Amino acid sequence: MIKKYKTNIIFFFCVVIAAMITAAFYDLQIDKALNNPENIFAIWFRNTGEIPGRLICPLAGTVLFYTYKNRLQQIAGFIIAMGGSAYFGYYISKYFFVEHQMIFGLIYGIGFGIVCLAVGKYIKIPDDKKDILRQIAIIGVIVMFVQITAIEGLKYLWGRVRFRDLVAANRFDDFTPWYIINGINGNKSFPSGHTAGAAMSYLLMFMPYLSDKYKKHSQMCFWIPCIYTSIVAYTRLVMGAHYLSDVTIGGAVSFIIVLIAIKMYDKRLSLR
Repeated sequence: MIKKYKTNIIFFFCVVIAAMITAAFYDLQIDKALNNPENIFAIWFRNTGEIPGRLICPLAGTVLFYTYKNRLQQIAGFIIAMGGSAYFGYYISKYFFVEHQMIFGLIYGIGFGIVCLAVGKYIKIPDDKKDILRQIAIIGVIVMFVQITAIEGLKYLWGRVRFRDLVAANRFDDFTPWYIINGINGNKSFPSGHTAGAAMSYLLMFMPYLSDKYKKHSQMCFWIPCIYTSIVAYTRLVMGAHYLSDVTIGGAVSFIIVLIAIKMYDKRLSLR
């Protein structure tokens, strides 16, 4: 299946290389030109940009709950769905509830999980699709955890100061280019977590495995995530939260992890 995306993959990495070369010289200047933290469009995507990554566990857990027959496996699916929903609720409350974030987050999250499981009960999944759908759900959960670990690890290692912190302190001399590793110092600009979370939408590239109908629209399964991730990436620059290199690597990390998962899944299918 990965061969279907060969041209897209080449395009993606050409853009990444061009962006990183540009960022090596103009990272700071680009942020200065775009900085507008009061921009409503940018604020909206600050609040919602990571939703694709946050939805993985609620949806994957629901799929596992309804595609497994073993009771213990169904319980595992239920726990993933509800735990992921609580995490999703916490994320939503962080930006939309001014007071009592934890309480509203848990209530919203648990409610969302219950709705997912309730709706899932009425979705008819053909028996011949249950196995592959279950495998994609498991892959999604694994990919999400690998992505979070990789991004957080790089953030702590790079220790890069955010643009908005430079503005607040009026100390632009503290800026460091992306190719310099600063070590653990509490700063976490590089890479962008929001962009990486948005790029979890590249998991849509697994959709063609489900049916021939999706195979006909495989290009949409690449371009929809690509456009969405690019929008989120741009708004992170506008907010002053990240630099061009931050958002480029944030999106690239998620995309690479998804590609590795597709490649491994292709290999598994070929061995059957």
